[in-house]
Amino acid sequence: MNGQGTAKEITERLRQASDIVEVVSAYVSLKNAGGSFRGLCPFHNEKTPSFHVNPARQTFKCFGCGAGGDVFKFIQLRENVTFPEARVILANRAGIALEDRPSMAGPSDAPGKLDIERVNRWAAQWFTKQLASPAGEAARAYLERRGVTGESVVAFTLGFAPPGWDTFVSAARQQRISDKLLVAAGLVKPRDGGGYYDVFRNRLMFPIRDGMDRVVGFGGRTLDDDTAKYINSPQTALFDKSRCLFGVATAKDAFRERRSAILVEGYMDCLVAQQFGFRNTVATLGTALTADHVRLLSRYVDSVLLVFDSDEAGQKAADASLSLFLTEKLDVRLAHVPEGKDPADFLVLRGKEAFAEVLTSGVSALEFKWKQVMRRCRGQASQLDRRRAVEEFLGLLVRSADLGSFDPIQRGLILNQVGKLLAISPGEVERQIRILARRQTPVRAAGVAATEGGSGAFRTARMAYDDYDTAVRDLLSVMLNEPVYYDDVAGVFDPEMVRDPVLAEVARHFATMMRSEEEYSVAALISRFEAVEAAALITDLQEQGLRRGNSEATIRGALARLQQVKEHRRLNLLAAGLRGPGNRADAGNDGSAGQDAGSEDADTRSVLRAVEDAARRVSHFAANKHLAAPLTAGAEALSSQAE
Repeated sequence: MNGQGTAKEITERLRQASDIVEVVSAYVSLKNAGGSFRGLCPFHNEKTPSFHVNPARQTFKCFGCGAGGDVFKFIQLRENVTFPEARVILANRAGIALEDRPSMAGPSDAPGKLDIERVNRWAAQWFTKQLASPAGEAARAYLERRGVTGESVVAFTLGFAPPGWDTFVSAARQQRISDKLLVAAGLVKPRDGGGYYDVFRNRLMFPIRDGMDRVVGFGGRTLDDDTAKYINSPQTALFDKSRCLFGVATAKDAFRERRSAILVEGYMDCLVAQQFGFRNTVATLGTALTADHVRLLSRYVDSVLLVFDSDEAGQKAADASLSLFLTEKLDVRLAHVPEGKDPADFLVLRGKEAFAEVLTSGVSALEFKWKQVMRRCRGQASQLDRRRAVEEFLGLLVRSADLGSFDPIQRGLILNQVGKLLAISPGEVERQIRILARRQTPVRAAGVAATEGGSGAFRTARMAYDDYDTAVRDLLSVMLNEPVYYDDVAGVFDPEMVRDPVLAEVARHFATMMRSEEEYSVAALISRFEAVEAAALITDLQEQGLRRGNSEATIRGALARLQQVKEHRRLNLLAAGLRGPGNRADAGNDGSAGQDAGSEDADTRSVLRAVEDAARRVSHFAANKHLAAPLTAGAEALSSQAE
């Protein structure tokens, strides 16, 4: 069945099936904080958690950037999709059929995230079938040599891309999947002479899944002599290798339990580590670690253990990662696999216990960096080389101190060690640190400013609210939490007089719910809006009301202001009529103007004085001292004046 009623019913079913704590936990690690859950906001960078999820109200609110809403608005913001697209994402998650599903062919519009996710899901299933077919024998043999079990093949939905230039293209066309969609998903590329060819050919396929368990892209390991050992999907509307980590979908439960992550470099390293019981292992996608990777981890865990290869490339990669982790205030330790092995081979050859010892041997970021400095300063190193190595270390020390991530006792030992190395006093080392700190301060300040500037993107636009809008905001801040007060204000609560369009729409829908037999809840009110701005405003007002308290006094004060503003507007209209074209005090400059002004009758002057007096009263009532908290006495006095 189709239609508005059916769509509304299905949306409500989706809400009931999509517990907001579970949905948000796919993106952010939440900690129970009394009656709510708290974590780092996924919409802006922050060091201290200000993001709250309320399971009773089924809403979220960030007190840092202002984002707020229900489970649909969370998906809209996190995935940067429309409300209908958020419905599809939650429907896929809950296994609920929607009343209408767009075709994967999409002949007219450009493919979006949902289209790409659906074709990726189909492609992953097709690759899995090929792995189990006779054509996948070589791929299965490779997995057996690497010690990968059948259970891991299933858990990671591994697959096989057959050789041949258009095997995959032909299979997709049989399913009536458009070439345009396959290109948008990065699964095929156009030929120079026309037609399309497969991106992945004769490769072991690793579907890359995000925290919502969606297939966002693929990695492929060659099974022949291709010089490109591994290739990833190209960047698409859904996939960016600098923002994705392999293994998140299967590691997130372990993240929640242990609050720590093991970070390795390759697909096989991650898969085999999880197979051996190290379930909190994830991997980069054959790329250097980025700030986005670290931010992703920071939303799940408090500490990270980097396990890089012991060769020179692995050491450089580990070194380059340190400042990224310090910026996000994550506790980071580093370990390396001995004997020139990568983690996967080491686990298969030496076993779980030996790998656990490797992990426990991890050193802190400062200790790792200091060992590097000592290696660079041995032998025939010049004084200049030594100084550069020490400056790099001191720079890391400055960032660590700035973020409060090292022990003051360790600081003293480090100052002495650096002083001996450079043949200068610890005091001089301290002075050099202060110089470096001053150099880095503008950079840090600029970064903070940029973050704060971006965080306002989720706040309702700052508008010049008039006094009526302010009064309506105060009323809603109470009634969103205590709708029983609506009967007391219904006679003067007029959304049509509100100037801010978002506030007016919220007030209008709230009043409609109060006048109908529909059961009220904040989540139900939010569900009436597709725009995330309305959801943010609703959660803002609700939290303001909870923090302020003293509901009865707030209602009385806001009602008095509504009456004052209405009277002010009525008198303004009357004054405008009296100051019409034939009776204006500023009619001309020829001497008759004064005569016109002087002839203004007493009634006109009386109305104008009343307008000015009303304006003063409204302005006085809107002063900050009255807005800071509801004042019963002031509200009663103004109520009597309004009468």
